[in-house]
Amino acid sequence: MAKRVLIAARGEVAIRVARAARELGWEPVTIYEEDDRASPHVAAGVLALPVRSYTDPDSIIEAAVKAGADVLHPGYGFLSESPEFAEKVLSAGISWAGPSPKAMRMLGDKTGAKQLAEKLGVPTLPWCRARSPRQAEECARRLGYPVVIKASRAGGGRGMRVARRPGEAARLYRLVSLEAELGFGGAGEVYVERYLERPRHIEVQVLGDEDGALLHLYERECSLQRRRQKVVEEAPSPLAERRRGLRERLIDYALRLAEHAGYTSAGTIEFVVDGRGEAYFIEANTRLQVEHGVTEEVTGVDMVKMQLLVAAGSRLPISQRDVRLHGWAVEARVYAEDPWAGFQASEGVVTRYREPRGPGIRVDSGIAEGVPVSSRYDTLLAKVIARGMDRGEAVARLRAALGDMVVAGVETNLDLLRAVVDSPWFADGEYDTATLEERLPELLRQAGERRALAAAIASGLRGVARLPGPRAPAAAFSTAAVVAGHGWPWPPWS
Repeated sequence: MAKRVLIAARGEVAIRVARAARELGWEPVTIYEEDDRASPHVAAGVLALPVRSYTDPDSIIEAAVKAGADVLHPGYGFLSESPEFAEKVLSAGISWAGPSPKAMRMLGDKTGAKQLAEKLGVPTLPWCRARSPRQAEECARRLGYPVVIKASRAGGGRGMRVARRPGEAARLYRLVSLEAELGFGGAGEVYVERYLERPRHIEVQVLGDEDGALLHLYERECSLQRRRQKVVEEAPSPLAERRRGLRERLIDYALRLAEHAGYTSAGTIEFVVDGRGEAYFIEANTRLQVEHGVTEEVTGVDMVKMQLLVAAGSRLPISQRDVRLHGWAVEARVYAEDPWAGFQASEGVVTRYREPRGPGIRVDSGIAEGVPVSSRYDTLLAKVIARGMDRGEAVARLRAALGDMVVAGVETNLDLLRAVVDSPWFADGEYDTATLEERLPELLRQAGERRALAAAIASGLRGVARLPGPRAPAAAFSTAAVVAGHGWPWPPWS
């Protein structure tokens, strides 16, 4: 009898998990909030059940029991990193497609994980706990500015702020605490950590089973970020390719932590790397990562299937010697947001949607024509992944794929992504965590010029040489409806 897996997520990751379940011959079951019942992920299951909220554990478990689910996959976001939710799922007699609650607590709590790293000899940046604004200021003075104030339960770029001068740490302590309270139901511990200027952000993927097998799937680089939110990722890391011994050290550090935690299922150990090539552990993510697709593309390992098999009590069907890097993969995240309006979340109904196709192109998406996009949920619409035999081919394919993609009816960051991928510094792999923010005005200008050119051609206008400045396109054209409806760059008439 086929197993049933309830997917406690929405959007593209729910569809991704459903596909893996079907390939295993299992039956996926999806859930939805009433306002989200038109979302494409709902139809990805053999059965779809309403829940009060994607963050209501009792309602989700009730749906899983009603569906007769054998396994629950949490996707990412929502309750995916909650050990309390995992325990409730297991108590209901349903297998959890993730690490054990014990491992989630050991590695998921940022301060606890840093202490464990220090115990295991894994380098961390100097840090200290702060229980009040005054203590945060004292920590910052002791560590030396700049510092980053972090909430141990926060993530996804939220619940952390950089203080650069005396007096800021106390003020930002209050902001971080409030942000974590609103976004994560509590700040947990707040701590102060020395802040590295312009590091590279590299993470190692690990995979384990209940029999003690533990593998790594090499590293990913996620340095292209905006406000600490990842935008473009790739595997392997350009820096790890260039720095002798860096990859081996990162993998060694990651396996030390995962092995000590008795890690099962998929997880990620994250590091920052300074200009000298020194790596420092920053946190672990005890779930499937948004960017897992680039690792799948270069290793050939379907991580979601591995998670489901391990949850069902199977051993990992691969060993470390089966895992090799093949070629290169780059991913761009398409968000419903307006780069010309401070990246404000966009809303609307998707009036036209066209995914790119071609050799080495994969699109994981959760939208379709006629579907409303709401800022109530994650603004990630799709991930465009390009694989090539080397980095140059992967980047070229991603450039073409982004050019072919069409999303109309809702504003997106597609034009900005096209400008990023066209940049010579990106082609050279010469970037760090500050690059995107630093080059944003230039990138927006380039994106605006291209958008104006496409709109002018599409409208049959003359005088395309009179290109407006960087903010003019948004004012001159109904950009979402006109430009996105024709894609970029060619053909504008399609």
